Amino acid sequence: MRVGVLVPVHGFAPYLPEALDTVLAEEPAAVVVIDDGSPQPLALHPDHAQQCRLVRREQRGGPAAARQTGLEALDAQIDVVALCDADDAWTAGSLASRLRALEGGADVAFARAEIVGVDGQPTGEAWPLPAGGPSVEELYRANPLCTSSVVVRRAVLEAAGGFTSPLALAEDWDLWLRLVAGGASFAAAPQAVVRYRRHPGGLTADIEALARAQHRLHARHAALVADRARRRAQARDLAALADGLAARGAHREARVALRGSMRLGGPAPRSLARLLALALPGLRRRAGRRTPYLG
Repeated sequence: MRVGVLVPVHGFAPYLPEALDTVLAEEPAAVVVIDDGSPQPLALHPDHAQQCRLVRREQRGGPAAARQTGLEALDAQIDVVALCDADDAWTAGSLASRLRALEGGADVAFARAEIVGVDGQPTGEAWPLPAGGPSVEELYRANPLCTSSVVVRRAVLEAAGGFTSPLALAEDWDLWLRLVAGGASFAAAPQAVVRYRRHPGGLTADIEALARAQHRLHARHAALVADRARRRAQARDLAALADGLAARGAHREARVALRGSMRLGGPAPRSLARLLALALPGLRRRAGRRTPYLG
């Protein structure tokens, strides 16, 4: 298999050298770094510039558009596409383990994610890895795949429409659902590990924006699941949106979102407690202090 790796970048990218070092150590056939309209055009370190192709988008399009630009830059001999975000990293041997999963017949393979902080040290958080390929219902309920852990057969990816997505956030989740809707098979490679970095500048740090994106995603793919599963997912989205709204002090809008969650059958005791907190000035300051990473 000939593997092409896509690494989208926008703006200041302090972790990019580490990401590229770990990717290049796995010896893929090609690495494309996509500068997604950075105000200051990206320049690679000379060591990386010799081994990577740098493609620039003049207008910022977000991760999905950047990855699509990278896909189109790969030569026709590349038959497997691997992903690595500029703030993440692979561990030794992780690519080979994932390729073995593809050789076993899967269309998409993914690794276990170790969550690290700004300092590169494990945070102690767990990112559950599905035992096998996640079901449609599991993929609809939550996103169990770390983007930087995914490898996919190029033909299957292109048949699903490539990376292009109407979502600015949760665009990777949108792709997984498009792939599974098209009949793609998924397989876990539990021996493989990638390092997913939590940091304040990450796109998923905006609770409100991420919740809105997830709500759109669940509406977009509602036909994949029964109505009850759709209602539960959207109830969780609205509860998360309420957290984001509360975090920026939009308490009235947060109460509306929570009521919507409850009408859809959301977790009533928890939602009622939040409504009470948002109604009382002394408790409002404590509302919205959940993690921005939605499970």
